[in-house]
Order: sequence, then C-alpha cells, then structure tokens
Amino acid sequence: MPRLLLALAMAVAALAQPPAGLAVRIGQLPVATPQREIVARALSVRDYARVAAVLAEVAAADPPHAREIRAVLGAVEFLRGRMDLAVAAFRDSDSDDTPLGAEDRFTLAMALVRLRRNPEARIQLDRLRREHTSEPLYLYWLARIDYDQRRYEEALAKYRSVIQQNPNFSRAYDGLGLTLDMLGRLTEAREVLTTAVALNRNAAQPSAWPPENLGYLLLRLGELQKAEEALREALRYDPRLAICHYHLARVLEKEHLEPAAIQAYRAASSLDSSFAEPCYALGLLYRRLHRPREASAAMAEFRRRKSTP
Repeated sequence: MPRLLLALAMAVAALAQPPAGLAVRIGQLPVATPQREIVARALSVRDYARVAAVLAEVAAADPPHAREIRAVLGAVEFLRGRMDLAVAAFRDSDSDDTPLGAEDRFTLAMALVRLRRNPEARIQLDRLRREHTSEPLYLYWLARIDYDQRRYEEALAKYRSVIQQNPNFSRAYDGLGLTLDMLGRLTEAREVLTTAVALNRNAAQPSAWPPENLGYLLLRLGELQKAEEALREALRYDPRLAICHYHLARVLEKEHLEPAAIQAYRAASSLDSSFAEPCYALGLLYRRLHRPREASAAMAEFRRRKSTP
C-alpha cells in the first residue's frame, strides 16, 4: 500500500518534530533577535515557507552553528512538504564530526521514504537501529520498506521482532497482518489485524487504517456484517478516507443495501478525484438497477480518471 506508507511517513515524522519542539530549537539558535522573532511568529501560524526562507538566508551566511541551523531547516522543509529540500538540508548538516541527532536522522529517513528513495532510507534507518537498539520504531520502518518492496518474509521477521520488543505496538500488528495477507495466510492475518484494531482503539489518537485493513480482509472472506462494523469504525476515525468508503460500498452492495451503497460509492469518488474504481463499481450498480443515464455518466467519469496521468 504505497499511499499508506507515504501518509504514515508524514504523520510519524511530524509527530517526532512538532512545531512546539521546533520553536524551542529555533529559540536556542545563534540567530539575530529580529530574525528569531520573525521565525517564531511564522512558526506559530505554521507559515513554514516563511520560516524556511529566513533560516536558509541565515544558513547561507555560514555563521557559527550553521549545521544546527541547516538541520532545523530540514525539519521545517519536511513540515512544509518539500522533501527534496529537507533531504538537502539534512545532508548539508550531517558529518562525521557532528552527525545528525536521532530525530533529525529519522525525519531524513521519512523524507527519503516520501521521495520513494527506499535504499537510501534503509541506510539511515539501519544506522538508527544500530545506535538505538531499544527503540523499535526504526525496525518497524525497515519492515515497512520490506513490505513496500514485496520482501514479505523479511518484513514478517522484522514485524515479529518489533512486537516481541513492544507487545502494544498497534502499527506493527497492522503491518504484520498486511504481510500475512499478502502471503495468503488469511486466517493468521485476520487474527493479527483483530489485535491491531483492539490496540488501536485504545490509542490517544486512533488511526483509521487498522480497522480499514481488517474490514477489507473480512469483505474478501465474506464476513459482511463484521466487515461493515470494522469499516464504520475506521470512518469514525477518519470520515474522509476514500478507500474506506469504497470498501464499505462494496459490503453494502453485497448486503443488497443499494441506496446506501450508492451513497458510499459517491462519497469515495468525491473524496479522491483520482480514484477511478468507485466510478466503475457505481456504473455497474446503476446498470443492474436499470438506471442507464446514471450508469453512463459514472462510466464516463471512470474512463476520464483512468486516462488522466
């Protein structure tokens, strides 16, 4: 699931270096007071472009502690969504004499994941894992990269090691369940994903992905009522998750709840303008319901989305 991998990379690294933490770091930089105040005000309203511009200007002058300024700039560029600039800033800051701190190196790894430069991300995560053996997050991300590269047996071993190290790591159970699913071990996948959903439910900010993944598996296993329950739980956590509306629509259609299925297909289609499958499924449903005009419109939209680069 590449989209899941990228979204999770953004979320996890943003949690590692939230704006409040960056504000503290910026306050400690050897930057002239006017510039520090400009940066602090911009950061308070999440104007990351302004923060990055000021920090880049200061770093270009190569003052004392320039490496720390470039490291902070890398974190800001990540929050801004400019992964290429984040990587460049972190690379400029990293050296044998003054290596990046763990948070910065992890954010660099997540930026590389976002750029789909998995081999480079793996190098950074391997280093973090060697230097911080008690932190399971780095091994977890190595497992996610294995999964993304279809190295399922390697991912399986890593996820199990993570869970052994931290039995309450819900995302590791979720990843393990997805991996077992890809290996065709559906009964095991169902059990593991059920555990992931239970752990996720108790989290401070539950993610929609564990119940979405369980719901999709239950849909394929024909357990429609339980699939619907899981997918509705996912949508309580994230009502804008288009793939979840689509899977819920498929469940509702199989349950012969056509009006509700149509509504869910439309929601999936409207929430993600590049998502073509809901349009196709909706067109087929309209045909079955003898609504040719609506079926034709849905199929035309499907073809348009498929032809759009």
